[in-house]
Amino acid sequence: MPTESAFLFAGLLFLAAALGYVFARFGDSDEEDAEQSARTNFLRGFRYLLNEESDRAVDVFTGAGDLSDDAMETQLALGTLFRRRGEVDRAIRLHEDLVGRASSTVAQREAASFALAEDYLSAGLFDRAEALLVQLRSSRAHGMEALGRLLRICEVTSDWDRAVDLCAELNRAAPGRVSPSQLAHYYCELAEVARRDQLPDLAGEMVSQAEASEPAKVRTALIRADLDTASGRPAEAIATLARLGQAHPALLGEILPRLLVLSPALRGGPGVGQVIDQLAATPEGLRGIALGVIRDSRITEPQAVRYLVQFLAGQPALGELLAPGDGESGQSLARVQALRPLLHKILGAGARFQCENCGYGSAVMHWQCPGCRSWDTVQPVNSTVLAGILS
Repeated sequence: MPTESAFLFAGLLFLAAALGYVFARFGDSDEEDAEQSARTNFLRGFRYLLNEESDRAVDVFTGAGDLSDDAMETQLALGTLFRRRGEVDRAIRLHEDLVGRASSTVAQREAASFALAEDYLSAGLFDRAEALLVQLRSSRAHGMEALGRLLRICEVTSDWDRAVDLCAELNRAAPGRVSPSQLAHYYCELAEVARRDQLPDLAGEMVSQAEASEPAKVRTALIRADLDTASGRPAEAIATLARLGQAHPALLGEILPRLLVLSPALRGGPGVGQVIDQLAATPEGLRGIALGVIRDSRITEPQAVRYLVQFLAGQPALGELLAPGDGESGQSLARVQALRPLLHKILGAGARFQCENCGYGSAVMHWQCPGCRSWDTVQPVNSTVLAGILS
């Protein structure tokens, strides 16, 4: 894989080629002194770059006189190169210089403004980036990209109302540009905000909007179940969680605690118990329940713990630790309870969830990957945890 130095060297070669073209095209001896001075300064800046004197090079580039179209393109590319190397301050100086040049055409100023907005985003200067992107949203060349970057700012700053509005604007300009799943997540975020603000009716409206955008979404179902539980509708919550657990047994670690924190009057009733029995009837469901019990030490329901015993009894490496002959004996239950802290520690040694796009690992569920910012790519890794002993 090319190193950063190799990448920089390739960029400098590109710069050298561009400058050679500039000088070949505009190097006639009868040119005006101002143009000759600008070319000389640009060449001097390039020499500073070769000598790894980047700050002096930037000083020269930004202090040059009128630039040819090719020289402006070269400076634009150089600023982008600095940004990709993490030298955002230098990128900003180069791109700010291009934006402020009176000789720039509309297309050149828009290109420089978009590059400068990217610099500001990299530096975390979201207000400055937003100001430029708002100006560019009607640009034929950069309008769609500008709207996309504005949507990213909304995600980072949790401005979900505006994110919904931008989705509508993007889909009007290019139908299907924003997926129904992404829009549903924005409504889910608004529902979570309403729940925190103790506005259950508004939260329910936002969940309905999410369901309309993308039916049968895992996150929407979980929020709906939470709202039903908080509003005294345990039967509806149980039904939702049962459907979700059957469709996504790998997520039983998220579902099981919700079942077991329903009202005490129903927690041991036939509704919850029957659902747990149904979920444990498949190998995937049994595994999901067992891993959920291992991970969450607060789960002490005898029914759930018995399914952990049943699961362990089927594992060659751990079945011998149970009481001989009766995997559900009181002795086996006691041994499993003693083993739970150790199993919890082993299970916690690895990532519980992992992004399928970038590989980001996490101990908690993320609907949007913190690494690559993709939605719905963080998935449970139940198939690999404890693989060394559960085989």
